[in-house]
Amino acid sequence: MIKHTITYILLAFGVVSISASAVETPPPFADVHLHFNWDQEELLSANEALSVLEKNNVQFAVVFSTPSANAFKLSDISNGRVIPFFSPYITGHSRGNWFHDKHVLPLARKGLEEGRYKGIGELHVISGLGPRRDNKVLQGLLELAAEFDVPFNIHTETSDYRFLQPICEQHSKVRFLWAHAGGVLGPEHSEGILKACSNVWIELSARDPNHYGGLLDDDGKLRAGWKNVITNYPDRFMVGTDPVWNAHQVNRWYEADEGWLHYHKFISFHRKWLKELPKDVEKKVRLDNALRFFKKS
Repeated sequence: MIKHTITYILLAFGVVSISASAVETPPPFADVHLHFNWDQEELLSANEALSVLEKNNVQFAVVFSTPSANAFKLSDISNGRVIPFFSPYITGHSRGNWFHDKHVLPLARKGLEEGRYKGIGELHVISGLGPRRDNKVLQGLLELAAEFDVPFNIHTETSDYRFLQPICEQHSKVRFLWAHAGGVLGPEHSEGILKACSNVWIELSARDPNHYGGLLDDDGKLRAGWKNVITNYPDRFMVGTDPVWNAHQVNRWYEADEGWLHYHKFISFHRKWLKELPKDVEKKVRLDNALRFFKKS
Protein backbone atom coordinates (compact mmCIF):
# COMPACT_ATOMS: atom_id res chain seq x y z
CA MET A 1 0.00 0.00 0.00
CA ILE A 2 2.82 2.40 0.93
CA LYS A 3 4.69 1.52 -2.27
CA HIS A 4 1.66 2.31 -4.42
CA THR A 5 1.10 5.60 -2.57
CA ILE A 6 4.70 6.70 -3.13
CA THR A 7 4.52 5.80 -6.81
CA TYR A 8 1.32 7.82 -7.18
CA ILE A 9 2.92 10.88 -5.54
CA LEU A 10 6.05 10.62 -7.71
CA LEU A 11 3.95 10.36 -10.85
CA ALA A 12 1.88 13.35 -9.78
CA PHE A 13 4.99 15.49 -9.50
CA GLY A 14 6.61 14.10 -12.65
CA VAL A 15 9.48 12.40 -10.83
CA VAL A 16 8.90 8.95 -12.31
CA SER A 17 9.62 8.92 -16.04
CA ILE A 18 7.21 7.29 -18.47
CA SER A 19 8.72 4.92 -20.98
CA ALA A 20 9.47 6.52 -24.33
CA SER A 21 7.42 3.92 -26.20
CA ALA A 22 4.26 5.02 -24.36
CA VAL A 23 4.48 8.60 -25.60
CA GLU A 24 6.57 8.28 -28.74
CA THR A 25 5.03 10.01 -31.75
CA PRO A 26 4.46 7.59 -34.61
CA PRO A 27 6.18 8.42 -37.90
CA PRO A 28 4.37 10.84 -40.22
CA PHE A 29 1.65 9.36 -42.39
CA ALA A 30 -0.12 10.36 -45.61
CA ASP A 31 -3.74 9.21 -45.63
CA VAL A 32 -4.96 9.28 -49.23
CA HIS A 33 -8.49 8.04 -48.56
CA LEU A 34 -10.67 9.96 -46.12
CA HIS A 35 -14.37 10.75 -46.08
CA PHE A 36 -16.25 13.40 -44.17
CA ASN A 37 -19.81 12.47 -45.07
CA TRP A 38 -23.06 13.99 -43.85
CA ASP A 39 -23.76 11.01 -41.60
CA GLN A 40 -20.26 11.07 -40.11
CA GLU A 41 -20.70 14.73 -39.21
CA GLU A 42 -23.56 13.71 -36.96
CA LEU A 43 -21.01 12.17 -34.58
CA LEU A 44 -18.04 14.54 -34.77
CA SER A 45 -17.26 17.99 -36.10
CA ALA A 46 -14.66 18.88 -38.70
CA ASN A 47 -12.45 20.29 -35.93
CA GLU A 48 -12.70 17.01 -34.03
CA ALA A 49 -11.86 15.03 -37.16
CA LEU A 50 -8.80 17.20 -37.76
CA SER A 51 -7.76 16.61 -34.15
CA VAL A 52 -7.95 12.86 -34.79
CA LEU A 53 -5.56 13.26 -37.71
CA GLU A 54 -3.17 15.37 -35.66
CA LYS A 55 -3.11 12.85 -32.81
CA ASN A 56 -2.15 10.15 -35.31
CA ASN A 57 0.53 12.33 -36.94
CA VAL A 58 -1.19 12.44 -40.32
CA GLN A 59 0.73 15.17 -42.11
CA PHE A 60 -1.13 14.99 -45.41
CA ALA A 61 -4.53 13.62 -46.40
CA VAL A 62 -7.13 13.51 -49.17
CA VAL A 63 -10.85 13.79 -48.47
CA PHE A 64 -13.89 12.98 -50.60
CA SER A 65 -17.35 13.39 -49.19
CA THR A 66 -21.08 12.96 -49.67
CA PRO A 67 -22.33 15.53 -50.44
CA SER A 68 -19.25 16.56 -52.37
CA ALA A 69 -18.96 20.06 -50.85
CA ASN A 70 -18.76 18.58 -47.35
CA ALA A 71 -15.08 17.92 -48.05
CA PHE A 72 -14.42 21.65 -47.74
CA LYS A 73 -15.46 21.60 -44.08
CA LEU A 74 -12.38 19.53 -43.31
CA SER A 75 -9.96 20.89 -45.89
CA ASP A 76 -10.71 24.57 -45.20
CA ILE A 77 -9.49 24.35 -41.60
CA SER A 78 -6.47 22.13 -42.28
CA ASN A 79 -3.98 24.78 -43.43
CA GLY A 80 -3.35 22.84 -46.63
CA ARG A 81 -2.70 19.47 -45.01
CA VAL A 82 -6.02 18.02 -46.23
CA ILE A 83 -7.00 18.47 -49.87
CA PRO A 84 -10.56 17.99 -51.20
CA PHE A 85 -11.59 15.95 -54.23
CA PHE A 86 -14.74 16.48 -56.25
CA SER A 87 -17.13 13.63 -55.66
CA PRO A 88 -19.98 13.11 -58.14
CA TYR A 89 -22.12 12.30 -55.11
CA ILE A 90 -23.23 15.90 -54.98
CA THR A 91 -26.11 15.22 -52.60
CA GLY A 92 -26.77 12.64 -49.94
CA HIS A 93 -28.82 10.63 -52.44
CA SER A 94 -26.48 10.66 -55.44
CA ARG A 95 -24.53 7.45 -55.05
CA GLY A 96 -26.90 5.35 -57.17
CA ASN A 97 -27.67 7.85 -59.92
CA TRP A 98 -24.73 10.25 -60.25
CA PHE A 99 -23.94 9.00 -63.74
CA HIS A 100 -27.35 10.23 -64.95
CA ASP A 101 -27.21 13.63 -63.18
CA LYS A 102 -26.84 16.59 -65.56
CA HIS A 103 -25.50 18.77 -62.73
CA VAL A 104 -22.36 16.70 -62.05
CA LEU A 105 -20.13 17.87 -64.92
CA PRO A 106 -20.90 21.63 -64.60
CA LEU A 107 -20.27 21.51 -60.85
CA ALA A 108 -17.03 19.58 -61.35
CA ARG A 109 -15.77 22.04 -63.94
CA LYS A 110 -16.66 25.05 -61.80
CA GLY A 111 -14.90 23.61 -58.73
CA LEU A 112 -11.79 22.70 -60.72
CA GLU A 113 -11.65 26.06 -62.51
CA GLU A 114 -11.85 27.85 -59.18
CA GLY A 115 -9.08 25.64 -57.80
CA ARG A 116 -11.22 24.45 -54.92
CA TYR A 117 -11.07 20.78 -55.79
CA LYS A 118 -7.67 19.13 -56.23
CA GLY A 119 -8.85 15.88 -57.80
CA ILE A 120 -11.86 13.78 -58.74
CA GLY A 121 -13.20 10.79 -56.79
CA GLU A 122 -13.80 8.57 -54.97
CA LEU A 123 -15.96 7.33 -57.81
CA HIS A 124 -17.55 3.86 -57.85
CA VAL A 125 -17.76 1.94 -61.12
CA ILE A 126 -19.42 -1.39 -60.36
CA SER A 127 -19.60 -4.17 -62.92
CA GLY A 128 -23.20 -5.04 -63.73
CA LEU A 129 -24.67 -2.06 -61.85
CA GLY A 130 -23.11 0.93 -63.54
CA PRO A 131 -22.07 3.14 -64.89
CA ARG A 132 -20.93 1.63 -68.19
CA ARG A 133 -17.41 2.59 -69.16
CA ASP A 134 -18.79 4.68 -72.04
CA ASN A 135 -21.19 6.63 -69.82
CA LYS A 136 -21.11 10.33 -70.76
CA VAL A 137 -20.78 11.61 -67.19
CA LEU A 138 -17.96 9.21 -66.37
CA GLN A 139 -16.18 10.04 -69.61
CA GLY A 140 -16.71 13.75 -68.97
CA LEU A 141 -15.12 13.52 -65.52
CA LEU A 142 -12.14 11.65 -66.97
CA GLU A 143 -11.72 14.38 -69.59
CA LEU A 144 -11.83 17.04 -66.87
CA ALA A 145 -9.13 15.19 -64.91
CA ALA A 146 -6.87 15.33 -67.96
CA GLU A 147 -7.74 18.95 -68.76
CA PHE A 148 -6.98 20.20 -65.26
CA ASP A 149 -4.17 17.68 -64.58
CA VAL A 150 -5.69 16.38 -61.36
CA PRO A 151 -5.69 12.81 -59.97
CA PHE A 152 -8.68 10.51 -60.37
CA ASN A 153 -9.55 8.09 -57.54
CA ILE A 154 -11.55 5.19 -58.96
CA HIS A 155 -13.20 2.35 -57.07
CA THR A 156 -13.91 -0.64 -59.31
CA GLU A 157 -15.99 -3.49 -57.96
CA THR A 158 -15.31 -6.41 -60.27
CA SER A 159 -13.56 -9.76 -60.53
CA ASP A 160 -10.52 -8.75 -62.57
CA TYR A 161 -8.12 -5.84 -63.02
CA ARG A 162 -8.87 -5.91 -66.76
CA PHE A 163 -12.17 -4.18 -66.04
CA LEU A 164 -10.13 -1.03 -65.29
CA GLN A 165 -7.58 -1.51 -68.05
CA PRO A 166 -9.61 -0.06 -70.96
CA ILE A 167 -10.27 3.09 -68.91
CA CYS A 168 -6.66 3.80 -68.03
CA GLU A 169 -5.51 2.94 -71.57
CA GLN A 170 -8.09 5.24 -73.16
CA HIS A 171 -7.22 8.09 -70.79
CA SER A 172 -3.44 7.86 -70.75
CA LYS A 173 -3.03 11.47 -69.57
CA VAL A 174 -5.05 10.87 -66.38
CA ARG A 175 -3.22 9.90 -63.19
CA PHE A 176 -5.36 7.18 -61.64
CA LEU A 177 -5.36 6.11 -58.02
CA TRP A 178 -6.99 2.68 -57.77
CA ALA A 179 -8.99 2.54 -54.55
CA HIS A 180 -8.43 -0.39 -52.19
CA ALA A 181 -6.19 -2.17 -54.75
CA GLY A 182 -9.38 -3.31 -56.44
CA GLY A 183 -11.20 -4.36 -53.30
CA VAL A 184 -11.36 -8.14 -53.07
CA LEU A 185 -8.71 -8.66 -55.74
CA GLY A 186 -5.38 -10.25 -54.90
CA PRO A 187 -1.83 -8.98 -55.48
CA GLU A 188 -1.62 -10.50 -58.97
CA HIS A 189 -4.30 -8.03 -60.08
CA SER A 190 -2.31 -5.09 -58.74
CA GLU A 191 0.71 -6.33 -60.64
CA GLY A 192 -1.41 -6.77 -63.77
CA ILE A 193 -2.72 -3.21 -63.83
CA LEU A 194 0.68 -1.74 -62.97
CA LYS A 195 2.20 -3.54 -65.95
CA ALA A 196 -0.67 -2.59 -68.25
CA CYS A 197 -0.95 1.13 -67.36
CA SER A 198 1.95 3.31 -66.29
CA ASN A 199 -0.57 6.01 -65.28
CA VAL A 200 -2.07 3.93 -62.45
CA TRP A 201 -1.02 4.09 -58.81
CA ILE A 202 -2.57 1.93 -56.10
CA GLU A 203 -3.86 2.78 -52.64
CA LEU A 204 -4.39 0.12 -49.99
CA SER A 205 -7.18 1.63 -47.92
CA ALA A 206 -9.94 -0.59 -46.53
CA ARG A 207 -7.82 -3.74 -46.71
CA ASP A 208 -8.18 -4.17 -42.95
CA PRO A 209 -9.97 -7.22 -41.46
CA ASN A 210 -13.26 -5.30 -41.13
CA HIS A 211 -13.48 -4.46 -44.82
CA TYR A 212 -11.84 -6.18 -47.81
CA GLY A 213 -9.02 -7.78 -45.85
CA GLY A 214 -6.64 -10.09 -47.67
CA LEU A 215 -3.35 -8.34 -46.95
CA LEU A 216 -2.42 -10.56 -44.01
CA ASP A 217 -2.20 -14.30 -43.53
CA ASP A 218 -3.66 -16.30 -40.64
CA ASP A 219 -0.66 -15.39 -38.47
CA GLY A 220 -1.19 -11.67 -39.01
CA LYS A 221 1.79 -11.31 -41.36
CA LEU A 222 1.85 -9.56 -44.70
CA ARG A 223 1.17 -12.16 -47.38
CA ALA A 224 4.19 -12.96 -49.54
CA GLY A 225 2.38 -12.06 -52.75
CA TRP A 226 1.55 -8.58 -51.48
CA LYS A 227 5.02 -8.01 -50.11
CA ASN A 228 6.53 -9.00 -53.45
CA VAL A 229 4.38 -6.74 -55.60
CA ILE A 230 4.82 -3.75 -53.27
CA THR A 231 8.60 -4.15 -53.13
CA ASN A 232 8.75 -4.69 -56.91
CA TYR A 233 6.78 -1.46 -57.48
CA PRO A 234 7.81 0.63 -54.46
CA ASP A 235 6.91 3.96 -56.09
CA ARG A 236 3.36 3.01 -57.08
CA PHE A 237 1.65 2.24 -53.74
CA MET A 238 0.08 4.47 -51.08
CA VAL A 239 -2.04 3.96 -47.98
CA GLY A 240 -5.32 5.33 -46.65
CA THR A 241 -7.75 4.48 -43.88
CA ASP A 242 -11.19 4.93 -45.50
CA PRO A 243 -12.78 5.67 -42.09
CA VAL A 244 -16.22 4.18 -42.57
CA TRP A 245 -17.94 1.59 -40.42
CA ASN A 246 -20.09 -1.28 -41.67
CA ALA A 247 -18.96 -0.25 -45.13
CA HIS A 248 -20.86 -3.03 -46.87
CA GLN A 249 -24.18 -1.61 -45.65
CA VAL A 250 -24.41 1.31 -48.05
CA ASN A 251 -26.65 4.31 -47.32
CA ARG A 252 -27.89 3.23 -43.92
CA TRP A 253 -30.73 5.57 -42.91
CA TYR A 254 -31.10 4.29 -39.35
CA GLU A 255 -27.66 5.06 -37.85
CA ALA A 256 -24.77 7.44 -38.33
CA ASP A 257 -21.45 6.24 -39.71
CA GLU A 258 -19.07 5.94 -36.75
CA GLY A 259 -15.95 5.29 -38.83
CA TRP A 260 -14.00 8.25 -37.45
CA LEU A 261 -14.42 6.85 -33.93
CA HIS A 262 -12.37 3.83 -35.07
CA TYR A 263 -9.71 5.83 -36.89
CA HIS A 264 -6.84 4.89 -34.59
CA LYS A 265 -7.58 1.20 -35.12
CA PHE A 266 -7.60 1.59 -38.90
CA ILE A 267 -4.33 3.50 -39.08
CA SER A 268 -2.63 1.25 -36.52
CA PHE A 269 -3.46 -1.76 -38.70
CA HIS A 270 -1.62 -0.18 -41.62
CA ARG A 271 1.32 1.01 -39.55
CA LYS A 272 1.81 -2.55 -38.32
CA TRP A 273 2.02 -4.30 -41.69
CA LEU A 274 4.06 -1.48 -43.20
CA LYS A 275 6.86 -2.32 -40.73
CA GLU A 276 7.34 -5.64 -42.51
CA LEU A 277 8.56 -3.86 -45.63
CA PRO A 278 12.19 -2.79 -46.15
CA LYS A 279 12.68 0.59 -44.47
CA ASP A 280 13.08 2.56 -47.67
CA VAL A 281 9.98 0.99 -49.21
CA GLU A 282 7.98 1.45 -46.01
CA LYS A 283 8.66 5.18 -45.98
CA LYS A 284 7.72 5.54 -49.62
CA VAL A 285 4.38 3.76 -49.17
CA ARG A 286 3.59 5.43 -45.84
CA LEU A 287 4.44 9.00 -46.90
CA ASP A 288 6.78 9.86 -49.75
CA ASN A 289 4.82 8.43 -52.70
CA ALA A 290 1.73 10.40 -51.74
CA LEU A 291 3.63 13.66 -51.32
CA ARG A 292 5.19 13.20 -54.74
CA PHE A 293 1.98 12.05 -56.46
CA PHE A 294 0.00 15.00 -55.08
CA LYS A 295 2.86 17.39 -55.79
CA LYS A 296 3.47 18.23 -52.15
CA SER A 297 7.23 17.60 -52.26
